[in-house]
Amino acid sequence: MSSLKKISQQTFWQIIGKGVTAFSTFIILGVVARAYGEAGTGVFTLALAYLAMFFLIADFGFNAHLLRKGIGYRVQGVVEWQKLLGTRILWSGLLVILAILLLPLWPFTTPEFALTVSLGSFAILGAAMFITSNLIFQAKLSYDRSVIASSVGTLVYLALLVGLSKQGASIPWLVFVAGLGWLVIGVVSLLLVKKYVAKLAPQFDLKFSLNLIKQSWPIAATLTLNVLYFRADAFILAYLKGESQAGVYNIAYSIFQTVIVLPTFIMNSYYPLMLESLKMSKKIFIRQIKLAMLTLFGIACVGSVVTYLLAPLIIRYLTGGGFAGATESLQILSLSFPAFFLSSLGMWLLVALDKYKIMLVIYGIGLIFNLAANLIYIPQYGVYGASWVTVISEYLILGMQLMILSFWRTK
Repeated sequence: MSSLKKISQQTFWQIIGKGVTAFSTFIILGVVARAYGEAGTGVFTLALAYLAMFFLIADFGFNAHLLRKGIGYRVQGVVEWQKLLGTRILWSGLLVILAILLLPLWPFTTPEFALTVSLGSFAILGAAMFITSNLIFQAKLSYDRSVIASSVGTLVYLALLVGLSKQGASIPWLVFVAGLGWLVIGVVSLLLVKKYVAKLAPQFDLKFSLNLIKQSWPIAATLTLNVLYFRADAFILAYLKGESQAGVYNIAYSIFQTVIVLPTFIMNSYYPLMLESLKMSKKIFIRQIKLAMLTLFGIACVGSVVTYLLAPLIIRYLTGGGFAGATESLQILSLSFPAFFLSSLGMWLLVALDKYKIMLVIYGIGLIFNLAANLIYIPQYGVYGASWVTVISEYLILGMQLMILSFWRTK
């Protein structure tokens, strides 16, 4: 099967899965926005954003590092996968505790927000199991199984949330069922891994875990910086402008996030093939990268135009009215699609080239700029300031990536 066909096939499966989750997400956001208003939506989306940060930290870059080493292609990769599962179970358990213990330290924390996060914190464990299963799905280019797991869990979450909202349940219980949905995703994904892994029992190997952390920490640090700069604006908004403004921004951002996940799908499929082409020759590798850049840039430009034009309709249909500023925020955010799509490719290129520490520096600079700009412009411009800072920050990240990659190409 050609590389393009493999990528297209696996990306198609992920798009199908995202179609299910996006449809469910829009219904969930619509239900919450109409039933709980801007403030309730703010608490709900902030809690999910807070937990999502720990989902990415649970990844810790283990998958990308092990794939680069070839785990998944060798028989002994199965044993290492079991050790990875044991590592992730322990790590995610610590993250659940950390997520709750840190709550009193954040200036935006309210009693309702703290309760909401605490009730949904076990979602981190489900996400960790799902991420671990995805190592096998990615290595074997079998994302149809990943899609099945995520779709089943998302539909369970949707059904429970709609039922609870009709009963007038409070926001914390809506996030609690989100945690149940993630547990379902994690369990189903492990069951589907059995096709490739004879034994699902996790192995707890301290030496393996410590070596893995030592080797992959720059990726983990980069992911942590990335998620902080990616979502810090929502928490700054909540602190400086209140939960209602955060709710307005998060409505727009949730739609925006649905689109920018597409390059992640493409790179999930493309990364194993990228590693193969890198082993063949630098010339073949560069040729494939150019094709990927053109493809991603074209898709991003189309996405920007379509989202910008449809933003008023999408926001009005989703919220049923109110949420002033969400339409303009989504239109501004859509201008960053080319940068987000190409920087996703750039990040995986740096991982493939073993430039972990350079990648860490790039995202560290991006985080510092993002935080400083948000603190300057959010007090005056609110959601519009947060939106423009997101756009500019991502183009800054892309520019730094291109500089490093251009230098590597000329070597």
